[in-house]
Amino acid sequence: MEQARLIDEFVKVSNYTESLKEFGMNYMYSKMFKYENAEHVRILTKEQAESILSNFDFKAFKEYSIYNAFSSVSEDNLKTLIKLYKTLNGQLIKSGGLFINNNVIITNFTGYINKEIEKYK
Repeated sequence: MEQARLIDEFVKVSNYTESLKEFGMNYMYSKMFKYENAEHVRILTKEQAESILSNFDFKAFKEYSIYNAFSSVSEDNLKTLIKLYKTLNGQLIKSGGLFINNNVIITNFTGYINKEIEKYK
């Protein structure tokens, strides 16, 4: 249980939710158009992209992706990350959008976004 508590604290102090959503919006911007018949075709509006993120269930995502991704990080390393983010007031860069991820998080998150985008096609 200590591992889960530390992951929760890391998510909070690192502004992980906001950073993940920022990554998601940037990813969706790259998917808003497709190139078809020598033309750019819009497949997603900004409002639709924002709707996808506003409906994203971060709590469920944290339970099946983030806990899994950070489960192999030692408690000592999690404590170090927490201390680092607290020292930096949650921001590694001024925009605050730099966050730690791995293939589990990126694959699951982009998979969710791609599935949601398909609903608008």
